[in-house]
Amino acid sequence: MAPRYVYVKRNPIHPYTYNNPDDLPYIQWKYVKISTAYNMYTSKQIGWERAKRSEYEDWCIKMKQFKEEL
Repeated sequence: MAPRYVYVKRNPIHPYTYNNPDDLPYIQWKYVKISTAYNMYTSKQIGWERAKRSEYEDWCIKMKQFKEEL
């Protein structure tokens, strides 16, 4: 069965780049319907792409560590 909701992500600083630790706080995430996700990454909104749940969970862990270092 296909998922109804998926994660999408984007980096407004450097589009389509997610491994730079300096950009970590700027990465934007949304949990949207699959039809909305399709429209987001096929429209002219630069940078949106589908993400995996594990990527979002890894990002949350990294952000928690980032905030503790401040």
